[in-house]
Amino acid sequence: MAMIAMGLSACGGNAVPPGSTNANYGELSNSGAIKTTRPVTRKKPESAKSPKVAAIPFKPIPTDTLKGLSEEAFESRIGAPEMIRGEGEIRVWQYRSEQCSFDAFFVPKAEGGARELLHMLARMRRGNKAITVQDCLDQVVKQKLAQG
Repeated sequence: MAMIAMGLSACGGNAVPPGSTNANYGELSNSGAIKTTRPVTRKKPESAKSPKVAAIPFKPIPTDTLKGLSEEAFESRIGAPEMIRGEGEIRVWQYRSEQCSFDAFFVPKAEGGARELLHMLARMRRGNKAITVQDCLDQVVKQKLAQG
């Protein structure tokens, strides 16, 4: 029992504190003694309050220029949606930025005809603050530009 206790007590001195790494075990001196070094402590990641967006030239797309566009014309201006939801003949295209969701509602002009943009809606993804359709669309377009 005494041998087991001595063996276990020899292991107790190598504890590594939380948040550090055990990659640096120490250095051997000229006399053969081990000179221990303090473990390297990992740094906490920097917290960013707002995501960094690349400085890309941006020209807003006025929402009033989009009404009446076909699905194909709309997609060529804004890009492909993240999700398309169908409600009968109506199609709802959803785009999202970090802060908001933008919905575009496409309705056929005549029964069985091609759909065109009739309505747009924007809302914050978290909380209940108000956001305009234009501001949300701008965020969506900027994010798409940054993603390439």
